[in-house]
Amino acid sequence: MSAEKIERRNIHTYPFKYTHTPAEEFFASEKAAIYVHIPFCTKRCHFCDYVVRIGSNSSLREQYVDAVCKEIRQFRSIPCFPSFLIDALYVGGGTPGLLESRQLTRILKTCQDTFAFTEDAEISIEFDPRTARLDKLIEVREAGFNRLSLGLQTFDQHLLYANNRPHTVEDIYEAYDAIASARFVHTNVDILYPLLDQKMEQWEETVQKAIALKPAAITAYPLEVWSNSAYGKWLANGRKTVGWALEEAMSRYAYDRLEDAGFQRNTTGGYYHPGRARRYCRYGDYYWRTWPLIGFGVSAKSVIHDRLYTNMQDVEEYIRRIQDGQPVIDFSTRLTRRQEMRRVMIRGLKLCKVAKSEFRDRFGVAVDVVFGSEIATLVEARWIHDRADCIELTREGQVYDRSVYAVFYTEEDIRPPREGEVQYGLSDPVADCDP
Repeated sequence: MSAEKIERRNIHTYPFKYTHTPAEEFFASEKAAIYVHIPFCTKRCHFCDYVVRIGSNSSLREQYVDAVCKEIRQFRSIPCFPSFLIDALYVGGGTPGLLESRQLTRILKTCQDTFAFTEDAEISIEFDPRTARLDKLIEVREAGFNRLSLGLQTFDQHLLYANNRPHTVEDIYEAYDAIASARFVHTNVDILYPLLDQKMEQWEETVQKAIALKPAAITAYPLEVWSNSAYGKWLANGRKTVGWALEEAMSRYAYDRLEDAGFQRNTTGGYYHPGRARRYCRYGDYYWRTWPLIGFGVSAKSVIHDRLYTNMQDVEEYIRRIQDGQPVIDFSTRLTRRQEMRRVMIRGLKLCKVAKSEFRDRFGVAVDVVFGSEIATLVEARWIHDRADCIELTREGQVYDRSVYAVFYTEEDIRPPREGEVQYGLSDPVADCDP
């Protein structure tokens, strides 16, 4: 280096550029969402993989609520996490509607006493049609729940029975009348396809009748097959599900009819009507955008920055550990930066769009630089649009969404788990067959 090139300026910090910032903005609490799992059900649906407890009594449910509330209060003592401002709360299951309204209210109040909430926080709860009684609905709405999701799945009585659902078609209409009478405005209904032996005309009827209810949101779920569900065991033993051609036709029919009825897509299967709600589900944004999410209760997942962990699944052991002040974590992982980038793409595309500016702001590099080959593959398949400001699913990409995500998997992601590892979050493949 020549004398002319010698640098004689000193450095005390880096970067060198700062701005004047209001203290309340700079030191504001980071926003997060909360999920509370209620595991109790009257039946296990044949497609269900969730951690549920069948046939619980009132004493066990009360002990569980006590334990969940204690776990919520204990979160503040975990030293590695900051204080969070809660933007959305979701009470799911299982069947939360099996709890008494005072128990559901207690869970909500414990969250509000433990965390600060935004003024317009979304407070969601799931109900099964048979548990949606008018008195309970009024009480939980008055307590502060402002979004309700009703798991109806199908309007075909035979399919309800064949899939071990605890309600009837008549229950669906009675529940929805009660929901309207309780003055819930933001209501979502879930419908599921393709159920075993489901015909196209049965699915068409379900979509049409769900639209006719005029809910704020409709979620059309494609079937997930998990090894410990009845479906998983049946298919492993040679029983056939419908072929891909019929499942594809069901997807296209649902998306087209929902959009014809004025609904707008938010996730690959989640739609909302802008005349009835401002958004599909704020909790879903946290879940799929990989923003901070705190889980409470058995099997609940937490995703907080680079730490991902899941609570244990046994209800009695969970209650015992909480009572004894012991941790209830089951398994966990720490994300590398590269994994976090892939997670943002895989889960972000579940919301149909990944903003390029958000990716650059989060990681300091353009998404095209990191995933140029994957983007090129998806563009060639006509599954995404590579726009100037975002990566967006096409209709084909929406239909083939699971194939879109798979483009971002690595060999490390899909290899069999080694000793001491568990594989989590990837369902079993479904072999194609004739309908």
